[in-house]
Order: sequence, then C-alpha cells, then structure tokens
Amino acid sequence: MGSVENKPPILHIVVIGFHHKFGCQVEFSFPPLVSGSDGKNQCPSGWKYLSTLALPDGSHNFVEDTVFFNLPSLSEPTESIYGVSCYRQIPVERLKLRTADMTRSTVQKSVCCLARQPIYGYIEVKLSLIADAFFQQGDFSNTELLQRAYQQLNACLMDDEIHRPQRHFYLGLSLRAIVLHWRHKMLQLFKLLLLQRRVIYFGSPVRNMCALILGMASLVPRLLEKGFQEVACVRTSRPISPMPDYTETIKHFGEIEKIRSSVYMDAVDKCADDTQNYTQSIRLDGGCEISSVTHSQCNNDQNSSTQYQKCSSLSDSKDSNILETKRCDRSNSLTREGSVDTLSTTLSVLASINPDEYRAPISIFASGNLCLPYLSLPYMDLLTDRSVLSYVVGTSNVLFQQKRHLSDVLVDIENGNFDTHDAELRRQLILSTEDLRFMDYLLRHVQSPKEDAEGSEYWIREQFQGYVLALLRTAVISDGSTKDFDHFNANFMHALKKTQCFQEWYDVRPEIDFFEALPTGHPFAGTLSVADMKLKIAQTMQNSESGRKINQAVNSTSRAVGGAISQAKGAFSNWWSSITIPSTQLTSSSVISGNCGDSTGKQNPSGDIKLPEEISVAFQNKSTEEITVGNNMHVDGKPVEYSQNFQENSETITVATQAVDSNTQPEGVVEIGKEAEILNKNEETSDSFSTDNFALPPDNTNNSVFTV
Repeated sequence: MGSVENKPPILHIVVIGFHHKFGCQVEFSFPPLVSGSDGKNQCPSGWKYLSTLALPDGSHNFVEDTVFFNLPSLSEPTESIYGVSCYRQIPVERLKLRTADMTRSTVQKSVCCLARQPIYGYIEVKLSLIADAFFQQGDFSNTELLQRAYQQLNACLMDDEIHRPQRHFYLGLSLRAIVLHWRHKMLQLFKLLLLQRRVIYFGSPVRNMCALILGMASLVPRLLEKGFQEVACVRTSRPISPMPDYTETIKHFGEIEKIRSSVYMDAVDKCADDTQNYTQSIRLDGGCEISSVTHSQCNNDQNSSTQYQKCSSLSDSKDSNILETKRCDRSNSLTREGSVDTLSTTLSVLASINPDEYRAPISIFASGNLCLPYLSLPYMDLLTDRSVLSYVVGTSNVLFQQKRHLSDVLVDIENGNFDTHDAELRRQLILSTEDLRFMDYLLRHVQSPKEDAEGSEYWIREQFQGYVLALLRTAVISDGSTKDFDHFNANFMHALKKTQCFQEWYDVRPEIDFFEALPTGHPFAGTLSVADMKLKIAQTMQNSESGRKINQAVNSTSRAVGGAISQAKGAFSNWWSSITIPSTQLTSSSVISGNCGDSTGKQNPSGDIKLPEEISVAFQNKSTEEITVGNNMHVDGKPVEYSQNFQENSETITVATQAVDSNTQPEGVVEIGKEAEILNKNEETSDSFSTDNFALPPDNTNNSVFTV
C-alpha cells in the first residue's frame, strides 16, 4: 500500500455513455477501473452500478446536468470516494465521427472524475471545461484529451494535498441561493440533519438537489473537511451487489495501487521535467484551451490561499480579543435587548471561536449513517439493510418517492417543501421564536449582501457556526428544565441528546469550564415583539397541519367569493338587458304590424322597415318633478318626441328610441323597472295615440346623453 503522498488526488477519469440496447455503460476509464483491462465496458464488482450514478434517471430531458455522488472505497472499509459527473446531450449531427451504435437523434454521455477528497464544486469547475472540449471535438474515440486532463488535474491539486484551503470544500454549494429559496425552512432542514433520520430528497435535474444536500452538510463546522470519510461506508448484514466485498478486493489492492501510483508519478515527473507539456494548450473548435485554464487556476488558487490564511489570522486575533472581553463582562442573566442587530453581537462572539476548540465536527455520517447526494435505483435495497441506521440521499427516480416506508421525511426540491410522516418529528422541527429571529436576521442580510461581508457565503457559514456552538453549549450545560431548552425547541433538544452523533461528540467534548465561559442560551433570546408574533403566525400557517387546513379553507372561500362576484355581474347584465332589449323589440313589432303612419295619418307607401339604430339615455334636470319616457322620431326632417310624464325625485329621465325613417309612428312607452306594466298599457291603448301628445324637448335643459 502506497503512502498518502503517492496516492493521486484524482483516482480515475471515466466516460459513461448511454447505449440504446445496453443502457448506461463505461466506455472509457483512465487509469482502467479494472487492472489489466482496456478500460472499456468493465467496472469493479463494488462499483458495478457506477454508470447509473454518472447518468441520472431522467437526464434525457435535459441538455446538461451535473451529479455529485459518493462511493465506498474498494480497499478501505472506512474511506469513501467522491464522484463528480458532467452530463451532456448533443445532436448526432454535430459529430464528426459516427459509429454504428448511434441510432438515435442525440448522444448522451458523461465525463466523470473519482476523487479522494470531497471538493465537488472545485472539481466541477475544471471538469465542465474538459467535458465541453471533449464534446466539441466531435470524435469520442479520441481520448488523448482526457488522459492529459487527468495528469493536469492531479498536478494542479498536488500542491494543496496536505494543507488544502477550506474554500475548496465549499466552492459551488450556493448557500445564498439556498437561503433565498428555502427561507425559514432551511433551518428546519439543518436541524433535521442533526437528528440523523431517514431523509430522501427528490428532484430533477439533480445538480441543485446535490448542492442542497452538501450545502446543508457544509453548515456543520468542519464536517466536509474532517467528517466525510465514512459517508458511503457500511458493512451490510447481507451480500448486496452494489457494495464492495472487502475480503476479495483487499487481496488485489496491492497490484492496483502499484499501477495507479506509477501512472500518477509519471504525470508528476512530466510536469516537473517538461513545463511545456504542462502549459501546452489544447486548441479546439471555438478556441477552448484546457491546459492554460487549468494552469492559471492553479496559480490563482495558490495566491488566494495565501491571502485567505492572512485574513484568517488577522480575523482570529481580532475575534480572540473580543471573546476575552465578552468572557469578562458576561452576565448570567438571560436578558437581551430587543434589537435583532444587537442580539447578533452574541452570535458573532460564538462564531469567532475556532471549531477545533470544541472538538468539531459532530460525526453525523459515520457507523452506518450515510450521505449520498445522488442515489440510483439499483441501490434501493441498500436503504433497507438493518446495518444502515440513517441516511440523507438524493434521487430523481419516482419509485423512491412512492416507497413511503423508506423515509421519515421526503423533501420535494421543485415545490420547495417537505413531508414529515412522523407526528413526533414534526413537533421536533417546529422553530421557536428565537429560531425565527435568527433566520429573519439571515434573510435580511442575504437579500442585501456585501462582498465578503454580511450576506456572503462565508458569512452565512459563520452564523451557523455560532448557532451550532450555542446549541451544543445549551445541550451540555442545561438540564432540560430551563428556558434555554425552549429557545431551541425542547422537543428537538431532547431528541438531539439521544442521537448517536451527539453521544460520540459528548464523549470527547472539552471540559465544562470551556462552555461556562460562553454566552448563555440562544443568541437571539429576548422579549417578544409584534414582529415576533408575525413571524410565528406565518410559520404556523405554512408548516402546521391546522395552518394548512386554514390555508385550504381560505383558498376555497376565495374561489366561492369569486364565483359569487361573477354571478352578480351576470345578474346585473341580465337586468340591464331587460331594460333595453324589450324596447327595441316592441318598436320593431309595431313597425312590422303596419300600425305606424306619417303625421297625416297615411300609411307608409314605400313599405320600408328600418330597425332602430341607437338607444340613448338622457338625464335632464328640470324644475318640475317629472319623468318623460318616449320615442324620438323625425317628422318633416325635425326630431320630435312622444312623451308620457311620471312624477319622481325632481329629475327627468328620458329613454328614447331613434329611427331613421321619417314616416315611423311612435308605438310604445317604457319606464325603467315597469316594463311589464307599460307593455300591457300600450296594448290596451295602441289605437288611441294622436299627434297632440307629441312635444319637442325643452331647449333650456342640460342634456347629458350616453349611448348604450
């Protein structure tokens, strides 16, 4: 077995393709996954389903995606391997060399890296460039680019192997996006992580889902750097095909390590002896240069690392002075000022303490507790093994969603919510008023961030670092009967103290004096305010069962009210139609019946019938109280009006029907609201009308006419 220094940071670079007959399969690997083979269509038995992890379910619906996944080591039962896969789908017409098995209109492949450290985002940045270049060349048989990329990636990562900057572990996890999308639910997901339950995340494409799982894990101080070794390791109680059989693989490990170390040392020698090989650019269509990009990134990483260490040392010295002052002046009283910004001072003090001082990390993923950012269908049986105590896994296969017995909590990435099956667990995840203040404080700063300050990725991680320390301090010092437990939710605190990870940490914790010197209670403990009540009500309405029922009732009521308004509009329209339509029908029928004549009493010789063209309503203000309702006609080229007077409210309303034909005789009178009565009256007196009843409208009135 080679020493740590001789093990390459990148173990393999692999190409996974989708075959129309055989499904996902390994098309290329360097160095070969199976020693002595050509690196094609072969996988070790312990990584039998590697191809299903690199090409996720549902990937055919997307042009590109990125997958983060974990594998158990083939040789060490307590070590894991970390995979990053960049998936691409391109039209087959873009290929320069087509093979007989390319029978579909598109080609789906992934370029995958298997690494020894969980620096997912750091590898993703470089691997995405390699994948783009590999597809742009249009010839998948040309793998020289991938072999050169393997050598350069190892050369770039070699210098930071022993003292790797922390930011390498956190790159690409997008904590700000997580805070803005999940808001207060983010703290619930974080506390769920500490409880070591069976949690399944479901979503597609899978990149955001993987980043959410790893982002939650990165909020636990030092977990990614020091506590991620056993995330995929478990000794199953029965033989399971996707898991390695260590008794067989250890026998062949010596030979595999010799081959891998020789390839790695050859790459190092080439980079040291011939700098031109290291800086030579691989020019492809579109001007993509892999070597130069990788080399510049290596230099930038080294410079940034030096600056990061300087800033950290200055920050540590400054924060240490603040901490000493706080320790001297701290009071045992739990009284806090009302301002959230003032309360955050306590959080800053806690965040300034080095996590190594309180024996971080809490080993959440160890001894049968798994973290698998992406899991494919062939690994489903692994979750039911009795040796697997808890897990946090991500998947894009709907079968995981349908198997309710597999999870305590199902997180839906697309809809931004989660379903908790256990009532006791729901009570444990309820956020206290102090927790709501903490998340509200984070949200306000993340929505208006400052570069490398409040609201940045590093700042968010710092706040959770202080929150975790306050949580641990309360769990160690308090006996459960004080209000300190209630500030973090007493149900959650009692459940946390029973978890395996807390008990293992408790055995190696610092002395009690260390925690007694810290500020007591929740960093955001204080008196209630109106803002607290609003936050609590909103949280209850969103997450509690009764709140969801109220929301459903409100939605149902709003739909009912909307329907009532529509009905009212329809009734008003019908009422208005009843005013205007009978008048026009009445005028038309009277003209057709032949009862109309000119002013001399003669019938219309032409026999032309013209329907009314306009209906108008005129409001006239008069000194006398009368309502005039009649038909406007043209007699000898002048408009005349038949009127019938009604007394009401000192306001005259005239409803007139105008006709173009000068020989049309007035027929009916309509009063608003009394159509039936007037129609009956008109039928009785239709033969008794005379021209003496016609009157011109007064000239001194103020007419305001609008057309209906």
